[in-house]
Amino acid sequence: MIFRRLRFLGFMLCLGCGLSLVSCAGNVSAGSAKSREDAVSLRVLSWNVQTFFDSVTDGGEYEEFIKSKTWGNEAYVERLSRLASSIKTLDADVVVLEELENEGVVHDISNFLAGEWSSKKVYDYACFAKSDDCAIGCGVLSRYPLENLTVHALDIRTDFEMPRMRPIMQVNVLKGEKTLVLFVNHWKSMSGGENVSEKWRRSQEAVLCRRMEKCAGLNVPALACGDFNRDISKFKKASSSDMILLRSDPSDDEGRVGTEVLSPWFDLNQELIGPGSYYYDGEWSRIDHFFACGPVEITDFEPATGGPWCDSESSIPEKYKIWDGKGYSDHLPLVCTVLF
Repeated sequence: MIFRRLRFLGFMLCLGCGLSLVSCAGNVSAGSAKSREDAVSLRVLSWNVQTFFDSVTDGGEYEEFIKSKTWGNEAYVERLSRLASSIKTLDADVVVLEELENEGVVHDISNFLAGEWSSKKVYDYACFAKSDDCAIGCGVLSRYPLENLTVHALDIRTDFEMPRMRPIMQVNVLKGEKTLVLFVNHWKSMSGGENVSEKWRRSQEAVLCRRMEKCAGLNVPALACGDFNRDISKFKKASSSDMILLRSDPSDDEGRVGTEVLSPWFDLNQELIGPGSYYYDGEWSRIDHFFACGPVEITDFEPATGGPWCDSESSIPEKYKIWDGKGYSDHLPLVCTVLF
């Protein structure tokens, strides 16, 4: 049952061929927003919620869901309730979720978030996108209007068959008279080997670079977020400690041409903020990110550890386990405030 009407965006598809990527012109870094009296703020949550399928089996789900004897409507409803409770606790203005099965899951999450007494807490706007050949996509819930959704998909024709890859979503978030361009990412996974799969992430990096460079050139605030499946240490460092260089050419190891963007993983002492966002094989990594460019600042950034979605002592994420229905996700949620 739909308790209220979500305002969903349709999207326009843009295809990019990795063989003819155009280099970004110049280096652009995030500008200052605090000094402007008209600056506004948004609290943003980005979270890979780990294979969030609905209870209807249509054949596109991962094998463990199709074969599971425990997965069904009851388990799905419980998982929805658990996620909605976490989102309410984190209390962000814009919620970005990776690994959702379809638009219907976004509707269901919205229903479980309904019932707020304060109109300022309601998520009235939403959008979702995924490739036709992918089992999962990304969704955005927002307390503020969304407009001009575009998805940027790769179409690479080489001797090597391009694997399934999720498009990069681009959508405007409007707060008053201000606009923030939001890029939602879920880059190619490291399945098959980190080095083997890296070339596909490099192509996605080039697409994001071109889009963010365009925003910076127009002096428009832009924020990229999501699961990039690449640790912050594997990005090309830029001119200052808190900046990284998005490369516009997938074959450019030296980073000769690209766009400088701000990463909040680095604190004022140029140290990496802990604990990380993903814990695997006994090690933390930082593969989930916020990147900013143009007249925007990122403040109050943290991998959120103050909730039941992680162990209270070690902060290790409570991975969702289909066999017993317990857990949340194998990623920590990232939250930050942006000023623009």
